[in-house]
Amino acid sequence: MRAKIRQYSFFLPEVVALLAALLGSVTLFSNDIFGGLFSMIVNIGLDPLRSQMVTALMMTAGGALIGAVVGRRKLGAVSGAGIVFCFGYLLSFIQLELQPARDPGGNLEQLNGGALLHTSLVMLALTVLCAFIGAAVGVALGEVLLDPPFQLAWNAWQRSKSMHSSNTPAFLPNEEKDYRTASYRTVGGGIGSWIGVFAVVVSLVLALGSGDLLVYSPDIGLHTPLPIHNKSGISVHSTLVEDSVTSPALGGQKRSFRVYLPPSYYTPQGRTKRYPTLYLLHGAPGSDHDWFSGGKADQSADILIDLGKIPQLILILSDGNGRPGQTSEWGNSFDHRQNIETFVAVDLVKYVDAKYRTIAQAAYRGIGGNSMGGFGATNIAIHHPDVFGFVIALGGYYRAEGSIWGKNAAYIRANSPIDVLPADRRAWRLRMYIGVATRDQPYYNDGKQFAMELHRLHISYQLDAQNGYHSWHVWQVQLYNALTWLHWGN
Repeated sequence: MRAKIRQYSFFLPEVVALLAALLGSVTLFSNDIFGGLFSMIVNIGLDPLRSQMVTALMMTAGGALIGAVVGRRKLGAVSGAGIVFCFGYLLSFIQLELQPARDPGGNLEQLNGGALLHTSLVMLALTVLCAFIGAAVGVALGEVLLDPPFQLAWNAWQRSKSMHSSNTPAFLPNEEKDYRTASYRTVGGGIGSWIGVFAVVVSLVLALGSGDLLVYSPDIGLHTPLPIHNKSGISVHSTLVEDSVTSPALGGQKRSFRVYLPPSYYTPQGRTKRYPTLYLLHGAPGSDHDWFSGGKADQSADILIDLGKIPQLILILSDGNGRPGQTSEWGNSFDHRQNIETFVAVDLVKYVDAKYRTIAQAAYRGIGGNSMGGFGATNIAIHHPDVFGFVIALGGYYRAEGSIWGKNAAYIRANSPIDVLPADRRAWRLRMYIGVATRDQPYYNDGKQFAMELHRLHISYQLDAQNGYHSWHVWQVQLYNALTWLHWGN
């Protein structure tokens, strides 16, 4: 019997690590600890869905750390923490996504089962990586904090044992006993190592697709609109195009942008038609596909056009990223080495009007954006009211911030819409849509203050206050509403 125990003693630390990780993770996932960290992350600025996922991953890393400190084994610690993540977060997330979902206009959407499976696998990959990091730290902490007192106690016990008994019974000859112990350790350690290698490599590959979950939302792409058909029952599709323009304002730099062309653009009836244009600017960090990936701008336009609630239009999504290490603020930098504003208002507009069938008038051209893009859209439009007639600023701010403006107070004021508007009567012709979210500070107060100034100056505006955070879920709804607010030509 004792020989059997010796044979399997190598696996005992793995079991101890697994049980300790289970207990530690369950404790961390308790309402008080989980809720406290969740609230802290929400207060930093993340929306609830992303905050909940990030909190669950952090709790998983913590649970694996506890398991590894106690059992000194990574595989058991990772397994225990991963089990609790699945039952404590992943299953509830899947159940939530299986519920009926609706688009910003209240229309029922269909679940993409393949996307849900992929998202679940990506979450599991992130879980393995977070748990592995926690377990690695836990093993190191255990070696530093627990090994010295444990070794001291072991030596004392060995000395006490040798004093009471000079003959220790051996159930196996020493050579055979050492051989079997070494064999089990070698086999067990080899299997565990290869399982760990495989799990980490697969997780790293899957985790490469986790960017959208962290940047937009864990439920990104899981629900899609029902197929749209015209009166003849034929499926109606818009066209998304990738394009680029060489910008003189940016020193000949080539900038990419995305284009939404309405369903009729390539039809025989639409080949001679011209369309109003809406430019959409991303936030920071961001890219030129954000308003399609996170904002569902193409889906909202398709649905509203199909319902006959808006005229067909062209959407332009540009890349406004600046120099590495700083945000562009969609502006012309103080040293004029990065003229993003001129690129948008002059180079991009000129190129789009020349290549696509737009109505090249300010009354048929709008500009909008979220967060930094909301600021940029407002700032650009106020400087160029002869180019843009409409502004859609969602979750934006209205005083210049960031290092691109330099330290010249006059230049900072000249790029702060709330300071420019009172004295610039040319910009009073603009029509503005201001979107705010009740739990989005300081942007909620910024938007309300700017709306008060618009009211005082008798500038036409619409204030859209939604319950929510600084998140794409809010901006999806507000863009949907803003598209119906646009009245081209007025």
